Amino acid sequence: MRCFYNLPPRAVRLEGPMGKALRLTVENRLKKVDYAHLVDPFRRRRERDGLWRCEFWGKIVRSAIHAWRATGDRELLSMIRTTVDDLLSTQTPDGCISSYPEEKQTSAWDVWGRKYVLLALIRYYEEVDPDRRVKQACTDLLDHLMRQIPSGGKMKEYGEHQGLASSSILGAVVGVYRIAGEARHLEYARGIAGSGCSLKHNIFRAAAAGVPPAEIGNGKAYELTSCFQGLAELYRADPHPEYLAAAIRYRELVRDYEIFITGAGGLKDLGGEYWHYGKWGQTRHDPGVMLGETCITTTWIRYNDLILRLTGDCGAAGELERVFYNAALGEMTPDADSWMHANPTPLAGSAFKRPADDQITGFGEDCCLAQGPEAIAMAPLSAVMRTDDGIAVNCYEDLEADFTTPGGQCASLRISGGYPFAGRVKLSLALSRAENWTLMLRIPEWWSAGSFLRVNGCGMTPEPGRYLALKREWRTGDEIEIEFDLTVRAVRSPDITRIAFCSGPLVLAQDSRLSDVDAPVSGAAGGARMPESSLPEGISAAWELADGTRLCCYAEAGNCFSRENPFTVWCPPRHPDLFKKN
Repeated sequence: MRCFYNLPPRAVRLEGPMGKALRLTVENRLKKVDYAHLVDPFRRRRERDGLWRCEFWGKIVRSAIHAWRATGDRELLSMIRTTVDDLLSTQTPDGCISSYPEEKQTSAWDVWGRKYVLLALIRYYEEVDPDRRVKQACTDLLDHLMRQIPSGGKMKEYGEHQGLASSSILGAVVGVYRIAGEARHLEYARGIAGSGCSLKHNIFRAAAAGVPPAEIGNGKAYELTSCFQGLAELYRADPHPEYLAAAIRYRELVRDYEIFITGAGGLKDLGGEYWHYGKWGQTRHDPGVMLGETCITTTWIRYNDLILRLTGDCGAAGELERVFYNAALGEMTPDADSWMHANPTPLAGSAFKRPADDQITGFGEDCCLAQGPEAIAMAPLSAVMRTDDGIAVNCYEDLEADFTTPGGQCASLRISGGYPFAGRVKLSLALSRAENWTLMLRIPEWWSAGSFLRVNGCGMTPEPGRYLALKREWRTGDEIEIEFDLTVRAVRSPDITRIAFCSGPLVLAQDSRLSDVDAPVSGAAGGARMPESSLPEGISAAWELADGTRLCCYAEAGNCFSRENPFTVWCPPRHPDLFKKN
């Protein structure tokens, strides 16, 4: 294993689909938020109905900070500074920042809300401004909570979902320790982790033993994953191998049991919020079951990003690509002013996309609308990363990246070619002098014999699903050419009932603007790109297969966000015996 590190703010500038989505997110969502409205619940402390108005400020400010980190937008930075000052003004002398009145504190979603306040303030301190007022506010907030719940081991006895929601504050407690360095906070974090975070059983031991995610705790996907993220953060501060082993095993279990072809996940209830053996359930098309809560998508992105930084796992980087180009882009309206809650329902049958509703009547927010922007804003963090002996390239969309070589010189990387819609990509380096270091290239799992990679014209033979480590003396003008085979390929559903299609990292879908949806397919792959002049508004690329099936990418499928624009990802086979023959 090797550690990967994020490059500094504005060092990675995406110019492809994720870059465009990020710019729209800043202008049409994050700059239009009423941040004073999000602070009001903390000033008034009237949340007596046990709801979660307390989460929205932290979620949205965290999104805004990552978006500013990627874009350097000054207006957004000013808004972030103003709302942080406003939030700090609600802290009472006892250290409390809560939207709940004193008699209701620590019940329902109160600790969960305080978690998000801490996470946003910690991110502000670490990425925007190491303001001592913020550090003190975090310390005082946590110390106040520790007086209310003196033992971290008791945290699972409070809040929702059998202790998972409150126990997910583990990562925030570790964050306060990271910025303030007080031993009592680390000890409190150890107590939360040692408790196992659920009244049912120790979730970390369960994962280490290979228990399927749906059976860990109560299976509430978002809260459960947040607890495991806290454990991984604790490993960074207190590196016990069993912490990391459990965190890695959990990622593997979720990948193998729960994640859909789009990179989203979540089944069972009307919000699509639980692990429920989703890998096999993703082809369900009964109308009473939602799929893929956007909060799960964002949390899954965070989790893979953290595992990538801790381990250098190429699989985690590949998972990020899948989620970014499908689930993350697909859950966003084309102008990025809104997001879906379910992402969407269903993937089989006839689906349509619908923006999130007002989750708490009259408040004007939804948990997924609050967190969707963070999913987009995280894309630059993992696109190009620093390693101990060079850099790692995980993303191939058009971008520019500035970095410092192991020898201390400033260098830059340029990627061009139009990926993921075009397959031929060029990477160009610029350095002031020749230097020996390692450039690591992520090779996708779908890499095939139709792909090739050349370094200054010399062919290489990479292994799919692994990093290709190029250790050599690099000079200005060195070029890497990659031809990704984007031929449409057919994918059988895990339950062997339906067929989907992919081109490179893109999941494709039938869309009502191109053809009938939920229409039977032959299963033949290949096909050709349709002329851009023949495409309807809202679709920038489409494919026609040999059997006449027409497909667009999942991110653009159904992007009219109306019942009149349905789509299908998992298509029925034209011949019922198709799978038997093959």
